[in-house]
Amino acid sequence: MDLKKLLDYDSWANSSVFRSLNQLPESEERSEILRLFAHLLTAQLIWVNRIKKEPLPSDIWPSLSIQEIEKLLHHNPYKLNGLISKKDEIINYKNSKGEAFTNFVEEILVHLTIHGQHHRAQIASLLRQAGQTPPATDFIFFLRTLDN
Repeated sequence: MDLKKLLDYDSWANSSVFRSLNQLPESEERSEILRLFAHLLTAQLIWVNRIKKEPLPSDIWPSLSIQEIEKLLHHNPYKLNGLISKKDEIINYKNSKGEAFTNFVEEILVHLTIHGQHHRAQIASLLRQAGQTPPATDFIFFLRTLDN
């Protein structure tokens, strides 16, 4: 799999969802979407920091403002793409429960894309509940935007 393409897709999909979020008025659904988005983006940062052996954010489900979410939305792709060259490295880490695990960086990057899609699907459901049509964020739609 082309990790660059996969990470570009993830960034594209997150940006598409973020644009929909910005059109949503204050509501219970919007608050839940912000919570899910904050988690999705913070999880990316946690994995980047695990791989780089840097301090981890303390909360996997933080309460972030729309501005903080937007900042992560713009900075995380650069950090994630910077890890592609480490794809064959093995990372030893502990999860949030303190359990020890080992994975290749490539596996972690694929995991993050799948994790993001899971939460984007939850967000799409909340957008529908709020009366909006969610953006199409399937991988195939991203591929159709590329100039091959």
